Amino acid sequence: MIIKKVMPKVKTAKKRVAAYCRVSTLREDQDESFETQQKYYTDMIQHYPDWELVKIYADRRSATKVKNRPGFQQMVVDAQARKLDIVICKSVSRFSRNMADCQRYAKWFRTLGITIIFEEQNIRTDDPTCDFVLSMMAAVAQDESHSISGNVQLAYEKRFARGEYNLGSNRILGYDSEEGKLVPNKDAWVVKEIFKRFLDGQTFREIADGIVAMGARSKTGKDHFSVETIRYMLSNETYVGDKLLQKNPPVDYITKKPDPNRAYKPNYLTDDHEAIIDRDTWNKVQAILKQRENDCKAGIYRRSKEHHALYGKVFCGECGAPFVRRTYKGRHGHYKAWNCKERQKGKKGNGCMNRIIKEDELMQAVAEKLGADALDKVQKVLVYKDRIEIV
Repeated sequence: MIIKKVMPKVKTAKKRVAAYCRVSTLREDQDESFETQQKYYTDMIQHYPDWELVKIYADRRSATKVKNRPGFQQMVVDAQARKLDIVICKSVSRFSRNMADCQRYAKWFRTLGITIIFEEQNIRTDDPTCDFVLSMMAAVAQDESHSISGNVQLAYEKRFARGEYNLGSNRILGYDSEEGKLVPNKDAWVVKEIFKRFLDGQTFREIADGIVAMGARSKTGKDHFSVETIRYMLSNETYVGDKLLQKNPPVDYITKKPDPNRAYKPNYLTDDHEAIIDRDTWNKVQAILKQRENDCKAGIYRRSKEHHALYGKVFCGECGAPFVRRTYKGRHGHYKAWNCKERQKGKKGNGCMNRIIKEDELMQAVAEKLGADALDKVQKVLVYKDRIEIV
């Protein structure tokens, strides 16, 4: 009698497979493509008995920057956690249009033992000969992206040169869009109130709180205006009836930073639409904002919640630079003092070594010269190493 030895069947572990798909825009037709890709990969992975579907990673964003794609980033996290064996992608361009990113991540996945399959190019990263072909395909994808980006930018520039623009979803408080033109709406009073209060000397925070108390609401319906919003509105040429097209210089399609090699010519349209703010008011506000900007650069005006009556009036008697107010820590706690801006710069300054003067001493000198309640009468204070002069 012959006894046959039956070998036990070894159960092979299924490959953990994921797919990555992407569409570049949020258009309705792209939505359909997006859903189609997801269904296609789900059905395909489930078709293979030795494959196990882990996840479909998906993004609705441009492929030039990997860090801006949450789906891709989640796939990287899961790969690092050793949750994947294979990743399927339709093409190299869907994976990344940035040549450096494409090659770097393909190699990184391979070091983790994860194979990427690019369907259209029939490339598998577990093939040791794939590197050259992948680098070529990545270069083609990047060049294609560059071409598309350039064509889109050129189209915008031609439209801007003709004075044409599309408002899209960029709502502007105080205006409605009617047949492509801006028309003042019921919120125009908010804009007028902001400009009026600014010329009356109110701070950005005071303006924001004041208009909310009057019933103003933001363009999203919130009962809150940030300081940045008020500052932006005061410098927005739209409210005087003008329009600045292509405010920002063209950016590099990969780095997304201004491209110094591309020509840049903004197109300013005067009296493009009905104004909410008259030009005289607009010019007055811009002059104040410009003066503040120059004063900030010079160190004689400080964007701060904590203002002081002597800001912009205290100067170094030794070198002429403005004195700035700072908080210092001493043996008995914190105290306020004023310091020459050039001395504060250290080696980057002009070498001035004038003294730091405590605020108590400065205020006492003003009081002795003009009186205790005479801060508003001070025109200029000169601080020397050995004395203080008050005008």
